[in-house]
Amino acid sequence: MTTKSTMAVIAALVLMAAGAYAWFGKGISDPAGTVASVANGRGSECCPADGAGGARLTLDPKLFKGEVREAYAVAEQDPALLAQLHCYCGCDKTEGHKSLLDCFRDKHGSTCAICVGEAREAQVLAKQGMPIEQIRDSLRARFGGGD
Repeated sequence: MTTKSTMAVIAALVLMAAGAYAWFGKGISDPAGTVASVANGRGSECCPADGAGGARLTLDPKLFKGEVREAYAVAEQDPALLAQLHCYCGCDKTEGHKSLLDCFRDKHGSTCAICVGEAREAQVLAKQGMPIEQIRDSLRARFGGGD
């Protein structure tokens, strides 16, 4: 292998490693909208939570109790839903979160009643068949505080 070829291989490996870190690393959302675009913008089947070689998108709900566990379970079961929703607790400014899903990628959601409330409410509304635009409006009215 020539020096030029070796450098190209090393550069490719570095880029792949950086991409993997960005995708699976701390609190990175889905900028391309991949999760949200799967299965008509909802589909919980889109993203394996573990097993079959799939990477976990959120923390394991079993780490928590009560309503917090329920909220992490929503994030695990339907990440595409939460990826389409804004969180109104201010974590977009303080934590750099891009969507409600990001709150459940780390422990932030476990300490925030707004995150937990939004996730649980979003699941109820989605199960009632409410379109995503109306879910957004409902969450904004309930948790937005004038936004």
